[in-house]
Amino acid sequence: MRVSVVALFAALLMVGCAGVETSSARGGSRVLRQRAAHPSEAPGDDESDEEADAQRLHRRPFARMPVGTVILAPPGKVSRQALEMGLLDVDAFEKLLVRAGLEDVDELPLRRNPFTPDDAVEVLGRLMEKPVTLGTFPPRMAAGFLLREVLERGEVSREELARRVARFAREQVAVLRPDGYLAWALNGHTQQKVAPIQWREGAFRAGNFELGRFYSGKGGVFRQVDAQLQASDSRPLAEVYDDADVLGRSLDGAEDAFVELYHALGQLLSRPADSIAGLRNLPAGVVALIASSPEYWERFQYMTAGEQIRETARLSTGVLATWGSASATTRTLKGLASGAEATLPVLSLSAEGVLVLERVSVPVGRAAAVLSSGPGAAIILQRVDDTVGDGNGGGSPPSGPQGYASFKSFKRAMGPAGNGKEWHHIVEQTDGNVARFGPQALHNTENVVPLDKALHNSVSAFYSSHQYRITGSTSLTVRQWLSTQSFEAQSAFGLRAMENIRNGLW
Repeated sequence: MRVSVVALFAALLMVGCAGVETSSARGGSRVLRQRAAHPSEAPGDDESDEEADAQRLHRRPFARMPVGTVILAPPGKVSRQALEMGLLDVDAFEKLLVRAGLEDVDELPLRRNPFTPDDAVEVLGRLMEKPVTLGTFPPRMAAGFLLREVLERGEVSREELARRVARFAREQVAVLRPDGYLAWALNGHTQQKVAPIQWREGAFRAGNFELGRFYSGKGGVFRQVDAQLQASDSRPLAEVYDDADVLGRSLDGAEDAFVELYHALGQLLSRPADSIAGLRNLPAGVVALIASSPEYWERFQYMTAGEQIRETARLSTGVLATWGSASATTRTLKGLASGAEATLPVLSLSAEGVLVLERVSVPVGRAAAVLSSGPGAAIILQRVDDTVGDGNGGGSPPSGPQGYASFKSFKRAMGPAGNGKEWHHIVEQTDGNVARFGPQALHNTENVVPLDKALHNSVSAFYSSHQYRITGSTSLTVRQWLSTQSFEAQSAFGLRAMENIRNGLW
């Protein structure tokens, strides 16, 4: 049973606001305390302008309460409690982030102006680390939408961010929650019940509503909205009405939201899946994520059916809350950007099942699964292991060069390199190369060759050394010098390096 205790104590009759926040742990609760300003706390005269600017940037004058006021609440809930009581001096964007799950003010982004795509990636990363509850699901969707707009359109002023938040209030935007209820996007308050969630026609649906979409309740009826959050269809989906059951659904909103999708997915995964093909009925975006992480897939296929359903529900909820869609379409990146490479938000899954977001440069010809809902669509680079067949062992072996999603998959398929030999990547499997060229280009039968162990060690040592006659630099190693060159250039150099080192020329 979750119990939140909020106690307000006015220690002084005079109201003062120092704009200084401190916290400590007492009896399992965090304490947010407002201290009076004191002249001795001002920066000294000998402090540099740069240090003062840095302190002003990092200092958060969020609290605005009587001197001596103390808020007692469970750990991680202080900021949310203070926010709802009107005691935090935050702007509209920061208020939304607190409600979306960043309940510790120390986790809020610095008040830089402008707010950049890199800032957006950082905030999205922090949000994806937080569990999604029924209470945070609607604000998380709104925050994800705003952050994806920054990823797509570029940097924006804090004032413009506040104006963009105001659209949700002006258009009275609501979302369908995973429990089948409609709730308001800005504050997460429950409005009314729709129906139990079901997986139909490639999406989670309840009645006429779809999970991951925004709806306008302006004018007393709910309608679909477009990318500008304005009603795009005159046909009403449902009336806005008071639901007598909302009280029971609004008590704390702390239930894990993914639990509500468990039963909807149960009918799609009645037995444990031991192949990617066995997941074909699940949301395409979630399947692409699982397939993109060989390490996680290895764990997933040994789970029970119940554990697999739970994990799928958790991933679906996290992707829907932040990206607005659990479905995906496979396409090349050529249409998403011009030039040879594009810097795009790439979503991946760690071995532990944690969603990870990075902005990386990828060749525009790469194939990817695109989460296509609203602005700033994320991509999931395809890393499906080519050794995965139809689940029945009926796949015919492919001809020609064979690529694999990981070095582990390559070795599992190809076996040992031979007596006294080791597998060697001609184009090295560095993080930068994986991001630029993709794992299947690196863990490929044309790029991985067997080398005598002694020669393999010599080549590796050479790449780690400084060779001025080759690189023209005294500070860069051969590996660092080579890292910025094309796949073809690195491959040609790698073949020459093996030959020259074998012959004693290098």
